[in-house]
Amino acid sequence: MLDASSIGMAAQRDERFPKNVRLVSKKDFDRVFKIGAVTSDSILVIHACCNELDRTRIGLSISKRVGNSPVRNRWKRLIREAFRKQKFDLPQFLDIVVRPKRGASPDYQQITTSLLRLCTQLGGKLGRKP
Repeated sequence: MLDASSIGMAAQRDERFPKNVRLVSKKDFDRVFKIGAVTSDSILVIHACCNELDRTRIGLSISKRVGNSPVRNRWKRLIREAFRKQKFDLPQFLDIVVRPKRGASPDYQQITTSLLRLCTQLGGKLGRKP
């Protein structure tokens, strides 16, 4: 029997970060870098290309130039969290690789705003190819 709390949970959006929304293979990263479009602002640089799926997948590329391992790990956590919280608001046909802009500081609000704006821009630029 369903109670009110289980109905409310079913109505919530699934904000997990499963493996099927991540770019994991070198082949996927190479495809995005080779044929994808690029856009950036003062916080993030995003490379993107269309995929044949009904979801956007994300990969991270955080260089050692960004800082030491705690700084790089903070960037990764914040970008993943911003993606996880907004994945249903992003265009649903992109493979994206996100990296921080040189000299930017890891601020969650700025990353969230930047990720949504840049992915929407790339979604409009790329469109879904038939």
